[in-house]
Amino acid sequence: MAAATHVTDILSVLFGAYLAHLLRFGTGPIGGNEITAVFVAILILLFMFPALRASGFAALEHPWRGLKRVTIAFALLIAVLMVIGFGLQTAEQYSRLWVVFWILSTYVSLISTRVWWAGLLKHGIDVGFMREHVALVYAGGARRLDEIKHQLHRRQYVIEAVVPIDGEGCSDQRQCLVGEGRSFENASEFAQGIGELQLDRALLIPSADDERDLQEVSRPLRMVSLDVDVIPSGYDPALLGRSSRLVGEIPVVSLMTRPLSDLDVLVKRLEDLVLGSLFFILLTPVMAVIAVLIKLDSPGPVLFRQARAGFNNRPFTVIKFRSMRVHDDPQVRQAGRNDDRITRVGRFLRRTSLDELPQLLNVIAGDMSLVGPRPHALAHDREYSQVIDTYIARHRMKPGLTGWAQVNGWRGETETLEKMRKRIEHDLYYVDEWSLYFDLKIILMTPRVLKHENAY
Repeated sequence: MAAATHVTDILSVLFGAYLAHLLRFGTGPIGGNEITAVFVAILILLFMFPALRASGFAALEHPWRGLKRVTIAFALLIAVLMVIGFGLQTAEQYSRLWVVFWILSTYVSLISTRVWWAGLLKHGIDVGFMREHVALVYAGGARRLDEIKHQLHRRQYVIEAVVPIDGEGCSDQRQCLVGEGRSFENASEFAQGIGELQLDRALLIPSADDERDLQEVSRPLRMVSLDVDVIPSGYDPALLGRSSRLVGEIPVVSLMTRPLSDLDVLVKRLEDLVLGSLFFILLTPVMAVIAVLIKLDSPGPVLFRQARAGFNNRPFTVIKFRSMRVHDDPQVRQAGRNDDRITRVGRFLRRTSLDELPQLLNVIAGDMSLVGPRPHALAHDREYSQVIDTYIARHRMKPGLTGWAQVNGWRGETETLEKMRKRIEHDLYYVDEWSLYFDLKIILMTPRVLKHENAY
């Protein structure tokens, strides 16, 4: 929803500028100054509107409050443009009539599209396809849980999961499927199973009787990529300075957000589609030669498929060139030095990471990204999540074909726990510090580390 409103906001600025040009200058050519002003306005809009919560679901759920936010954000945008114009002494280069027409037509377009989006959202909620899906995560003794459920149902929210922060594992799976959505026995179990759910956010309901602070209570939720709002039970310093809103008629305070905003997700997806498709086309001849060499080297299929955990622990099937002899080994062992399962061609492919090239198809399909934490075998995920507290937090981002850990030398076999800890440390740094520049930097660093002593 946020990405959609961003698009119509940008179109409103463009439409307003074009209409202003027609009203002021007719069908004459558009000047460079006008293009510059529009470009700068769009850049400011992309930062200012999300910061002031003037876009996305929060601005549409309550239309009048959303229109007020849009008005304030647009007024500040114009003020910033004026400061820039007078500061650079370029204001005199613009026709005053064009500026007035542009401001008025853009504002009318912004309001009109907001009203349209709000109407579409209301209709979508009424018929069921645009309802917000939430998980209720509550601390023991949260007396308001039933009342909150009732209010959410009345405003047509979909409760996908009910999760007590503390508790023990679910002894009977049938007991986990009760009432509203799926019921988990504790937050750790919820973090492991979140990939099976379609969630928009979690609502954390702390108990006034709980002596722990909010940061301690919410720690398990920091392991997953999910917006988390708190329904406060009293004063907590962790909520100072944080933005608030209404979920239905329930006041909530934002505690944490996903690593990537909706706009960031769109940018990263475009990066994957454009560069992933380009790399796939350029490397198709190389992959064809590799396929022939694999067939000539040993019997068996060219490609190897294996289940891996992706974004928010959601399972997917990863595709690689087969680098080992076909074998029936019930244990999932990491490849080691002088591993007799690896074929002659496979040894070269693994040392140069060329066995990973078919994963470009995973990238284009959307299961993976060009850059991100490398996906591990499910058995290794289960093993390391038991001994490294923050292990599962690497799944807050899509797995990648290359990653920050890999270009820093933390690839190949992790025969010691400390090596895996260093890999996870680099993965989490990437998740927390993501930017388009960071992705491009990692992509450019990848060729020089393809042949590494740890890869075999």
